[in-house]
Amino acid sequence: MSAYPFARLGLAGALAALAGCQADWVREHPLGCRSDEQSLLRDTLYFGRAIPGGGEVDEAAWQRFDREVLARAFPRGYTTLDARGHWRGDDGAPVSEASRVVIVVHDGGSASEAALHGVVDAYRERFHQESVLRERAAVCVAF
Repeated sequence: MSAYPFARLGLAGALAALAGCQADWVREHPLGCRSDEQSLLRDTLYFGRAIPGGGEVDEAAWQRFDREVLARAFPRGYTTLDARGHWRGDDGAPVSEASRVVIVVHDGGSASEAALHGVVDAYRERFHQESVLRERAAVCVAF
């Protein structure tokens, strides 16, 4: 018998034979997520509070929107942050306004996608907004 029991098996055979051994294997993942993490999507929505033509989405109006739209669209949860947005308008002048940022982590399925579009459409319609900025990233999540 050879001192190298897997010599006749070749590399592929040796690896197959060793596959039954107890070992910690590293799982390759395109995001580099660990085996105890789940690959999900994170959408960040930026809601400007200035209303075209004058006024602002006040706290009471935001709370109604949160209760009537956000909570129904994202029953598994979301995070809301107060923010202030700054950019250059079409005329080149600096613009600044109070904003709300909503962060949602989800599976990226059709139900999540429909909920995100519904929230954006509802805000634009309710508060006469031109747009809601949507940012998307793939994330690794552990619960």
